[in-house]
Amino acid sequence: MNNKNEYIERIQIGFQTAIHKMQPKMTEQMNKHNITATQFFVLMYLRKNESCKISEIAEYMGVKPSAVSFMIDRLEHSNFVYREHDKKDRRVVNIMLSEEGQKKLDLVIKERKEIFESSLLTLSDEELLQFALIAEKLAKAVTTEI
Repeated sequence: MNNKNEYIERIQIGFQTAIHKMQPKMTEQMNKHNITATQFFVLMYLRKNESCKISEIAEYMGVKPSAVSFMIDRLEHSNFVYREHDKKDRRVVNIMLSEEGQKKLDLVIKERKEIFESSLLTLSDEELLQFALIAEKLAKAVTTEI
């Protein structure tokens, strides 16, 4: 096995192990806030895009609009999002993150960061910098492939 394949295998195993160990904490934290991983994903998408249609969310997630509509109903019931008719075309309904949704999202992100920090504090400052650079490069590479 050449070095590159060996390194990739070690990275894969390392990521799988780390995720496996962090996942229960993440799930517990999300459950505490009554948010599913998919709802978190949608709230993050709304924060990034400010406003979007159900069809846009469905396309991004690769699911049917009816599934997203049901999820938006639940998020709206929790006051995390709201629907607003488009000013130019009243037939279009935009989904937007509410102030309460933004606060909840900020809290969940803060707590998720704390979970990551507890795992990453074993790294030196130099290792953290290198890991951050590599993670950013990897994220960019994966984004362009999709």
